Amino acid sequence: MTQQSALLLIPFLGGLVVAAVLLGTATRNVLPRSAMAIAALAIPIWVVYFASSQGRSLLASQGFLSTMPEALWFGLTFGVFTAAFFLALGYIYGDAKRRQMPAWAWMIAAFLIPNLIGFILYFLFRGPLLRPCSSCGKPIRRGEAFCSHCGCSQGSSIGRITADNRTI
Repeated sequence: MTQQSALLLIPFLGGLVVAAVLLGTATRNVLPRSAMAIAALAIPIWVVYFASSQGRSLLASQGFLSTMPEALWFGLTFGVFTAAFFLALGYIYGDAKRRQMPAWAWMIAAFLIPNLIGFILYFLFRGPLLRPCSSCGKPIRRGEAFCSHCGCSQGSSIGRITADNRTI
């Protein structure tokens, strides 16, 4: 094994460790595990690409330095930005799903609309968090006094009171 391939193996194994840590410590259910895995693998993939001879020749043709340390730093930087992009897409998917919005549509819109405008539009137009009704279990907005599906009062400690003030 040459020194160059040994040097490429180190960031790749480091990226696999990062992926394992991210997948193991996901405590909130907002980010899908697939987004975390893609984000964690983006860093070593770009580092290995830019450190390879093809990536270094691409960097040299674009006017960047083509030595190994600069290529590794370029790959690391590009990988971190790619990982952040995929984590943001995963957050939009998970948050839209949690808010019972069309998750795939918002994620595709955020991906396709350029200059981060798709992300801004999502945060401007996202719906409120919903919670289940205490009586029928259907989703209602937080803070609503009555369920719009069954008419039961929300948060009454004396009993469930329907919309027409009958105690059940």
